[in-house]
Amino acid sequence: MYQLPKLKYDYDAPAPVISEDLLRLHHDKRHAAYVNGANTILQMMNKSREDQADVDTRATFQELSFHIGGHLLHSLLWEHQQTA
Repeated sequence: MYQLPKLKYDYDAPAPVISEDLLRLHHDKRHAAYVNGANTILQMMNKSREDQADVDTRATFQELSFHIGGHLLHSLLWEHQQTA
């Protein structure tokens, strides 16, 4: 399962490049949505496998790649964010 990474700096550290409010929005809301979305899809895939239920693999993997991609790109941003 994916996890929302903790920031290695305070929310106000990158100001004035990015405001504390905007950083909170992107980390706590948007990035968290990517993590939760990926985990929800993985859980659904496991359940369908256990139940031997059919799933639209193309649509499922497309949605999963969207959420994992958003998670990875945001993780890279947090890792390389310049702080003041």
